[in-house]
Amino acid sequence: MNSLEILETCKVAFVSIFLIYACFLDIKDRIVPNRVWKAMLVATSPMVSYEIYLSLEDVTSLLFAAIGVSFMIIFSYLLYAINAYGGADAKAIMSIALIFPFYPRVADFPVLNQGFGIFAFSVLANSVVFAPFIMLSLLFRNLLKEGFRGFLKNPLFYVAGYKIPVERIKFHNLFEFVDEKGELRRVRKAVESNEEILQKLKSKGIERVWVTPALPFIVFITTGFFIAVLFGDVFVAILEFMMKK
Repeated sequence: MNSLEILETCKVAFVSIFLIYACFLDIKDRIVPNRVWKAMLVATSPMVSYEIYLSLEDVTSLLFAAIGVSFMIIFSYLLYAINAYGGADAKAIMSIALIFPFYPRVADFPVLNQGFGIFAFSVLANSVVFAPFIMLSLLFRNLLKEGFRGFLKNPLFYVAGYKIPVERIKFHNLFEFVDEKGELRRVRKAVESNEEILQKLKSKGIERVWVTPALPFIVFITTGFFIAVLFGDVFVAILEFMMKK
């Protein structure tokens, strides 16, 4: 391996450790403190600086890298602003963009492609490309457990959530809750659960409600990161396959 490949390998190793730790925190408490991303940036900054120094003669690559990093920081913030994901998720993508201004190549990896050349974008694309499969699995699970009749009334619930006992609600948002009038209300945009809402459900004798899991998206980002390193951009690979047909 040349010096650049060694640098990329070290960066991948460092970032992997921090992302796995962030997954643990996100699953446990749904909170990833800012110090995780700050520490990850500080730990990798010498390697990033040296990589940029080695690339100073390639002005075109540096310019493309600067545009890619700027784009991902703005894009990540916009996704956070429209509530597409949480603050920790945005900071994770921004940090990855800063740490990997160039698409990393480690030995013979990635084996498929380098996407559009913006590594953080490939990580984000990989993290959401499997969402339809999750929705399909929820649909089949609910059809088997809740029956087909309910699907005709509330198809959104069948692809975005499931019914669970009220006492098992923890990291979930609610499609059903008791409103101010004491009536069970169903909504399309799930609301965050709290102790007051749960007590109202219990006082009404409601045992099971439709919920959607507050998924720890850092886990998806981490999965997307490893896929991007080892294979490349799955979305681009699908596009290339379809174009060849």
